[in-house]
Amino acid sequence: MLKMHGNGGGRRTEEEIKQEALSRYQADLVAGFGEVSEWGRAHREREWVASFTDARSAYYIHQDGRDHLQFWTEEIPAGTGARWVVFVLSVGMGMGSIFPQPSGRFEVKLNLPPGGSNHLISFNVTKEDRVWRQGKVTLAYDVRRRAWAREDQPLKLDAHITEESAATYGIMALKVPKEMLPEGGRARIDVVPVNRQPSARWFKVDVDMFARPIFKCDIEGAVAAACGRPEPPRVGDYNVYFGDLHAHTGEEHGSGRTCGTGTLDENYLYARDVAGLDVFAVAEHDWQIHDEADWNQRMEQMDEYNEDGRFVVIPGYEWTSAKYGHRNVYYRDTGWPFFKNTPPGAGHNAITDDSRSPADLWQALRECGARALTIAHHSSTGFFPVDWSYRDPEFDRLVEVYSTWGNSEYYGAPFPGYAADRHEGLGALDALKMGHRLGFMASSDGHDGNPGNAQWCYRQPHIHHRLGSGFIAVLAPELTRKAIFDAMYQRRCYATTGARILMDFRVNGAMMGQEIPGYEGDRFMEGEVIGTAPLDWIELVQDGEVIYSEGAGGRRHMKFDEVDWDAEGSSFYYMRVFQTDGEMAWSSPIWVDAGQ
Repeated sequence: MLKMHGNGGGRRTEEEIKQEALSRYQADLVAGFGEVSEWGRAHREREWVASFTDARSAYYIHQDGRDHLQFWTEEIPAGTGARWVVFVLSVGMGMGSIFPQPSGRFEVKLNLPPGGSNHLISFNVTKEDRVWRQGKVTLAYDVRRRAWAREDQPLKLDAHITEESAATYGIMALKVPKEMLPEGGRARIDVVPVNRQPSARWFKVDVDMFARPIFKCDIEGAVAAACGRPEPPRVGDYNVYFGDLHAHTGEEHGSGRTCGTGTLDENYLYARDVAGLDVFAVAEHDWQIHDEADWNQRMEQMDEYNEDGRFVVIPGYEWTSAKYGHRNVYYRDTGWPFFKNTPPGAGHNAITDDSRSPADLWQALRECGARALTIAHHSSTGFFPVDWSYRDPEFDRLVEVYSTWGNSEYYGAPFPGYAADRHEGLGALDALKMGHRLGFMASSDGHDGNPGNAQWCYRQPHIHHRLGSGFIAVLAPELTRKAIFDAMYQRRCYATTGARILMDFRVNGAMMGQEIPGYEGDRFMEGEVIGTAPLDWIELVQDGEVIYSEGAGGRRHMKFDEVDWDAEGSSFYYMRVFQTDGEMAWSSPIWVDAGQ
């Protein structure tokens, strides 16, 4: 441990901590903030400041297009033999408003006088522990304190942040190759907000801690995360990979129409390097794709960005029908055609007698021999509600239960999107009751160029949910396109509102998404949840009814088991998880079919 000696030796001194880090990680520890640069355009708050480290002052920057923070670090040691330098900072970040705020990124640059700079890494506002990696540079954020509003009531955190919905404070560790830095001198770091729309999201660096250096704080988690090897979390025998499979860009390639933001390249790079996604898909509407040549060009780009073991790109597009609802089409690999839903000459919102149905889509996929999934979303929206009378278990295997539009589980569900919750009886749970066997997934449906961290335009905060992006969590043996697709096809996945919540749910040993045929007897349900914030409560759902509910208190880790003693007939079961910060997760259902 960096902070304490073993065997009752007490607390380490600053020099001992630095020596331990050098021995363990071949890294020099350096206080990240020495003094602000004369070029820093940040707001200095000298009154009481909310933080993890009892700071008396802080420099704030917002994503408003004007701010940036430039500061000198402490001196970088010379002649230590270290390969790395780890800059350690006390920081905070938050949304800045109770209303949904446009998302973006903060770029971290190394200034090299006179007049030069190197881009080191980018990060985004987050409520959870995160690690960003770009090239040889790593940035880790260890959250040590959280604050969030309940029931849309804003918080006043300090004299500067007065209308907050969610904020975090903790330690940030920036790991940089020592060869990039002025050994024996100080580095100058620039943190620059980048956002296409004005936003109240903010980031701050703490200073003036009563002469208490940063090394007297608990920095071990951040330093270990920055210096450690990346390993995916696990559930049972599988790795857990988080993804956003529903993003739109601003490219139209001759179609003349688009509804997203940013180029395809910008969206791929943001998803991989800023949002830190494992799995990603651009799902442009079919009317955004000009022709087969355009589609083939897009697939080539999908293959260029796909990198097994690091970043999987699932080929896909959005089949849009105002008459029957929208379904995203995802392929196991590239090389397959796309199919528009409307006949030639009809507009993309046309409802005509010859509008193509989901059955027409499924027939076309069968005829070309494609291995594909079709995933309905926004099923109860007023604009394009899903007609659940169509059913095809070969292709309809999952349903998108959450996105920036809100919760589509059932009419009146917690955290609805007010534009996507207009029709009763058409939610994801309603489809399950009709007999559809659908696993749960979530994604952003992001149009703002920030996939995996999407939020809607600031002009429509009442329509979209303040939590923003949703995630699909895929349980797969490895991070490859085929392994991810196969796990999705087997419904071995779950949905979250955008938090990297870990969950395991089983019925009689069967994992989420599975079917238990011909079973008579008691049904044993068990699960485990590791939250990104304190858990609030969990629910078990049988055929749409809550059969078990347990408050989780302040624990971030919870195991439970329950027995359905009176079960008879066929049923489906799934688990809902609620965190105290408003984030949610849903396991995919498990179906138990009674014996014949």
